[in-house]
Amino acid sequence: MFRSIHRRDVLKTMGAAFLLALPRAASSSEAAIGRRWTCTNQDCDPFIYDPSVGAENVNDPDHPIPPGVPFADLPDAWVCPVCGDPKGHFLPMSR
Repeated sequence: MFRSIHRRDVLKTMGAAFLLALPRAASSSEAAIGRRWTCTNQDCDPFIYDPSVGAENVNDPDHPIPPGVPFADLPDAWVCPVCGDPKGHFLPMSR
């Protein structure tokens, strides 16, 4: 009367539930431009890095970043042009 439950069936179901719980991927245009990031230093103005604008027109003439460069593609040595905090001190902004 009862169907026995196999371990693989449980794992398949758990895997499907996990995949459904993941956040949806960004649209292609949003992924191409990326999301904005903000400096978390409380003494900062704060600086907001917007990939659609880049960082060419900020107080960082030595390292201009052209528009269209996602935050993840910035060099690891890149710092906030306002306060000098490292890239690791930035957080993604919510929409």
